[in-house]
Amino acid sequence: MHYGHLAQAVVDWAVENGQRDRIAAIDLETKVIGESGFLSNEIILSIAVAHRKSTGELRSEIYTLDEETDDAEISLLQQFNDFMLDVKPMILLGYSLTSYDIPLLNLKLRDVEERGRKKGEKIIFWGILDCISRAFILDMKHPARFEIAKYSFGNPKILPLDRIVNHERFRGLPLMRTKNLVPRGSDPADKGKRIYQLWKKNRLDFERYAKGDVHDVLLIFEHLFLNSKSEKNSGGVKI
Repeated sequence: MHYGHLAQAVVDWAVENGQRDRIAAIDLETKVIGESGFLSNEIILSIAVAHRKSTGELRSEIYTLDEETDDAEISLLQQFNDFMLDVKPMILLGYSLTSYDIPLLNLKLRDVEERGRKKGEKIIFWGILDCISRAFILDMKHPARFEIAKYSFGNPKILPLDRIVNHERFRGLPLMRTKNLVPRGSDPADKGKRIYQLWKKNRLDFERYAKGDVHDVLLIFEHLFLNSKSEKNSGGVKI
């Protein structure tokens, strides 16, 4: 028995009970301010989401920051909160979301509540809070690394998402593969700056880049957890 059995069992339960439309992928793009590093002083530039509607249609949306102000960021979070209240995800997907996206959302919710308190207001985004606190969190970096290790007979190393979506294991999937819009450099900080410049100068490509992440993560999840009977028969994807 391993973590993959648990993940597969939760996914199977959701599908068998008509809750497939409550499986959602999310991804945050941010601007890191100064030299303080991640999870210390960021502005959320966008939140992208993808899930299947009850009709089976893939719904992909993005909530994008209009301007670099606190009020604009609160408005962005409000839009995302409305999505969460509408869909009420039972399974939340992402790539490295347990190490970045969810911790950052928790920090932002705390900051928003503090801002409201100073103004004499009570601001709690219950849709976001409920989901990141109570949904089953499935970080796809683990199923992906074990799947690729099995495919290539190698060690299960955590790889960046751009290498996952372009790996030959997933070549046959209709992925958007938009990571090339922000090429990976030797310095991770430079990539963050290029993402910010894309948001500032080319909003259309920025939104394609962000939507591509959630679209591709959702399709890889479906391929591994919903479409592979051989994996189910062997006890699920090992993670």
